[in-house]
Amino acid sequence: MIEILHKCRDFLVCVKPQGLPSQPDTTGDEDMTSLLGAQLKEGGESSEIFVVHRLDRSTGGLILYARNKNAAAEFSRLVSEKNGFEKHYLAIVSGVPSEKSGNMTDYLFKDSTQKKAFVVKGERKGAKLASLDYEIIKAITSEEKTFSLLKIKLNTGRFHQIRAQLSSRGMPIYADGKYGSRKKAHNLALWASNLAFTYKGKKYEFQKEPDFDTVPWDLFE
Repeated sequence: MIEILHKCRDFLVCVKPQGLPSQPDTTGDEDMTSLLGAQLKEGGESSEIFVVHRLDRSTGGLILYARNKNAAAEFSRLVSEKNGFEKHYLAIVSGVPSEKSGNMTDYLFKDSTQKKAFVVKGERKGAKLASLDYEIIKAITSEEKTFSLLKIKLNTGRFHQIRAQLSSRGMPIYADGKYGSRKKAHNLALWASNLAFTYKGKKYEFQKEPDFDTVPWDLFE
């Protein structure tokens, strides 16, 4: 059953499990949107929901759905204008950033063939500006390897943005083999932990941490 943290007439805030697509895709696998719609219908409620923002299949955590077309349009505006809509993530990476906190700004190019994003030098056709802020929560050494737990605030929402930007600096996310990690785990260590937005004049804030009793989060339990 999908965990629902908040439910009202206009929207739902839920917890997406890792490994589950946010919405139907070409694989035909079970997806978050379909499962959530079915769950609402079973409870006697409308199954009509609209994806406000997506999480990669391999990323778990907080996700927002609108419950009617008017709410979907309003949230779409908030997201596109970056108007009071904030998303924060937790990530375990190899190594330690040189500064306790800072900003990463790059141009990202999405290679649709490889289904991967690459940091490129300067502006070029198809490249989009990507920006995030980070803060080191804690750094540890395990098996002679150093890992950092980072809190990340997205300023833009590009394809595989966090994964690509961190990897380009020699700090791939734990278990993210696609972007250079040599560590293995069932799920990569990237989690949408905080969501905040202002809707109809009211500020909403939600938080959900990953399970720090599971690999690889237990490195920082």
